[in-house]
Amino acid sequence: MLALLALALSSCVSLKENKVVPQTSPGKVTIRTVVCASNYDHIAPPAPQAFTNWNDCQKDNVSEPDNRREDATTGRTGQLLVGFRVPLGVDGPQSFLSKNAAAHFTQSETYTRELDQLFPPPSDQRWVGYTSTVGSHDPGAGPHSLELETDFTLPATAGTPFAGPFRWRSVVGFREGDPGAPVKCADATTTCVDSPPSGTVATDIATAVSDFGLVGGARTTVFAGTTAVVPFKLRYSDAAKLGNKSFAFRATTELPRASARPDRQTLTADPDSTSTVEARVPVPANTAPGNYPATLTTGTGSPAVTRTATGTIVVQPLPPGRSKPLRNSGRVEFSWAATRSGATKFTRLVVLKVPAGGKVTVRCRGRGCPPRLKAVKRRRTVNLSRRFRGRALRPRTVVTIRITGSNRIGKEIRLTMRRKQEPAEKVSCTPPGAKKALSCG
Repeated sequence: MLALLALALSSCVSLKENKVVPQTSPGKVTIRTVVCASNYDHIAPPAPQAFTNWNDCQKDNVSEPDNRREDATTGRTGQLLVGFRVPLGVDGPQSFLSKNAAAHFTQSETYTRELDQLFPPPSDQRWVGYTSTVGSHDPGAGPHSLELETDFTLPATAGTPFAGPFRWRSVVGFREGDPGAPVKCADATTTCVDSPPSGTVATDIATAVSDFGLVGGARTTVFAGTTAVVPFKLRYSDAAKLGNKSFAFRATTELPRASARPDRQTLTADPDSTSTVEARVPVPANTAPGNYPATLTTGTGSPAVTRTATGTIVVQPLPPGRSKPLRNSGRVEFSWAATRSGATKFTRLVVLKVPAGGKVTVRCRGRGCPPRLKAVKRRRTVNLSRRFRGRALRPRTVVTIRITGSNRIGKEIRLTMRRKQEPAEKVSCTPPGAKKALSCG
């Protein structure tokens, strides 16, 4: 396979295959590129030699004009150039190997810069260029192809999954000369982009992808000697139709003499869903008042793609004469779908971990609300899915869920419908006797 790395500089390489490998886990995109050289169905194999892979480099290349190009008939030594135009924020590897480990590719600042000048990317995209190790080509040895699978990680932007589609383009070229020298497209020994044809490069390939995000930023106010519960939101967007996926969690904190743990080690998330995961931190009784970070990390796949988010524990001294309020672990999980008109339908809406003897009240204001939403008492799990089944909630409709219990911090979850977007969620907490709600999510 190293033979592919040195070719004639005029019409020497083409993209035989160029596609995104079907995702197996969200958050990562793998671009498969098969680079082909030597024979484009012009020269018959020299008798009596037979080539088991003769068809590798014949017709049916990615770009139809490549099928009519001349053969790579001159043996030379040099480097293969591979470039990828990807969305901003997408992280590519610093280096990678070809499928059979015959060639090693390293990210090249100079080749990236040359691609930026040749084909300026749109404002929401960027080029990432790679150069290979050096090899030699014998055109008499038959056609050659090299298989590359390059992994790109989707950006983790404020906990919001990548909206997609994933718009991309890959190109291949070749150069001779000093492998340590900067790549310069103007050099006579360099072809920065040999395939696809220049008229095709500006056109994106669009691929639906699945991604996930972890939302933090919550501030949880507690008294020293109690347990802080810091909520996070796992958002799983499944445009690639991967189905239910399992996520693992770990938690850390910088609060002195304390350790954090997630309320669950793993979670199986439904497609296009939002789930709450809590980091629990026992606060030592002698903890000084102040703000302390708590961090949650989640990952999925192998090797795992991870996301991290941070919340804040606000430790306050216990007011004189007041008993410590019990924490409220109640939370809401939901899945949703958008109608053609932009309304929201809940496919799942469940209140979990309601305090023993507690109460759940639900209010809905706006177009599409169900009638007669009665309070539910003394149930640890309250499934609201049936009450909202078939209801198309118009944008700006607000569903408010309040979870209360004796000597418990009251918790209120407000879901505001948005047009063809996940409902906006706001969580407020009210300690017993407090007149003002505190932000807790």
